[in-house]
Amino acid sequence: MFRLPKEIKRSKSGLVFCSLSCAVSTNNHIIPKRKVALKKEARKKQCNYCGKEFVGSGKKYCSTKCQSGSQVITEEKIIKKIQDFHRKNERIPVKKEFFHYNAARNRFGSWNNAVKAAGFKPNPVIFANKHRAKDGHRCDSLSEKIIDDWLFKNSLKHKINISYPENIKLTYDFIVNDYFIEFFGLEGEHRRYTELVKEKKKLAKKYNLNLIELKPGDLFPENKLDNVLSFLLN
Repeated sequence: MFRLPKEIKRSKSGLVFCSLSCAVSTNNHIIPKRKVALKKEARKKQCNYCGKEFVGSGKKYCSTKCQSGSQVITEEKIIKKIQDFHRKNERIPVKKEFFHYNAARNRFGSWNNAVKAAGFKPNPVIFANKHRAKDGHRCDSLSEKIIDDWLFKNSLKHKINISYPENIKLTYDFIVNDYFIEFFGLEGEHRRYTELVKEKKKLAKKYNLNLIELKPGDLFPENKLDNVLSFLLN
């Protein structure tokens, strides 16, 4: 069959055919084979529970049985995970960063009971207690201690509690070189606290200060300071 170039059409597979019937016939033969080949090349993953290899996009477990089994967390496992966290971070985890928090509450009756069972003293309110940073600085909260320890670990000289211009009652959490770092942990949750945050931002803008604002999401459930404050290391 003869056809002009403009009469020859390209199929979805990228091949060129003289007619629609030829295109359909060829694609029906080629495409299924391509799908089978792609399926064979699919990346295998390891089941988070039994360790068996399987193929499944976006799945962590090879079966519903393994998924259900992974939800069964024993008291011993909870205690071990709390102790492992403490050994690695030199502090107990807060609720937001402990993956098995709900299981801990169910097994021990409360999160504080789980912490006690692991041999530690609970810290019930994340912003309540004073803490001593590794460099000796006295921090107003666990969150500030985490930030202070990060600065110390990365050999970044810093000062704490330096007053804002015009208002000596308002202080920065940290100053590193020309950057003023604040942890606004209760902004939007506590009325008076939020008013003070607005006043700090207003003064920082007025005096053209380099204000770095950190929020709870930068620390919990995952510490993201390596990314958020990486520019300080340059």
